[in-house]
Amino acid sequence: MTGASFVQELDSLRLSLIAMGGDVLSMVKAAVEALLAGDEERARAVIARDQDINAQENQIVDRAIRLIAMNQPVAGDLRFLAASLRLATELERVGDLGSNLGRRVLGLAKLGREGAVVGQTPQELTRMAREAAVMLEKAMTAFSSRDSALAEEVLTLDDIIDDFNRQIRRLVLGLIYDNGRLAAWGLEIINTSVHLERLGDHATNLAEEVIYVTKGKNVRHKY
Repeated sequence: MTGASFVQELDSLRLSLIAMGGDVLSMVKAAVEALLAGDEERARAVIARDQDINAQENQIVDRAIRLIAMNQPVAGDLRFLAASLRLATELERVGDLGSNLGRRVLGLAKLGREGAVVGQTPQELTRMAREAAVMLEKAMTAFSSRDSALAEEVLTLDDIIDDFNRQIRRLVLGLIYDNGRLAAWGLEIINTSVHLERLGDHATNLAEEVIYVTKGKNVRHKY
């Protein structure tokens, strides 16, 4: 492969990652909207998109491995290709979380149809869902614009998501303690909170990869 062709392939791979990130972000936003509105139809549409995200991951990983094997890249190009493998995996996992959020919507709706005792959606969960979506969007913007400063900002947001998760767990466990009939609903809420907390973790991982690609600094495990 010529130097010019290699550069074109790298740029094409980057655009594919941006496109995958856009699809994943759209999926997560739709899942959050479905969660906040209790929209089962939208939740099912989100779940159905998971296979496409999986296929995109496989394609990107195959292309990155092929470029490494055929060109033996060094320095910044090698960093980008190594990061591409991790980025594709992180994005696929975010897609999984979007799908899981969709399933929580269906689970909560099913409880309502079956006449189970359900509580009011905690305000903390609503705020957490919105903050997690914003965090992911900032991570993807940082990648597409190669903005290491924005990526570093993302890293500071993870503690907010973690704090919401702790608040929701304490609140819901207290409600269940007072009324055991809320147990099934409470489990769905806690699982939803866990999915959102993991979404924050993956947004953090994406931001760390941006810093690695743009500055050559490995900041993983430092936050």
